[in-house]
Amino acid sequence: MASGNLVDVALLSIANASMAFTVTETKLFAPLRESLRRRSPWLGELASCGYCLGHWTALGLVAIYQPRLFYAWAPLDFLLTALTLAWLSAFQWAALCALMNLSGK
Repeated sequence: MASGNLVDVALLSIANASMAFTVTETKLFAPLRESLRRRSPWLGELASCGYCLGHWTALGLVAIYQPRLFYAWAPLDFLLTALTLAWLSAFQWAALCALMNLSGK
């Protein structure tokens, strides 16, 4: 496991958590969430669940930035790295939600 890639995944997890939080929790994206909910219950749920959305955006971030954590067979490494990124960002997303609740927003 290369330490540089671990740092990359940690930094990408911050960006991923921020994207997931912004789309699923903020007023700015409320119209998008409602529009998606009307078009497709599945997409509406995806746009309203930071944990769920974080997995899909993690796949995209790993596809774009290509960090490698496991140096296994490439498709397996891709999947495991994306899941690791999603797992790390889930904690950060939950922390952001808790902070917003504490602040009364």
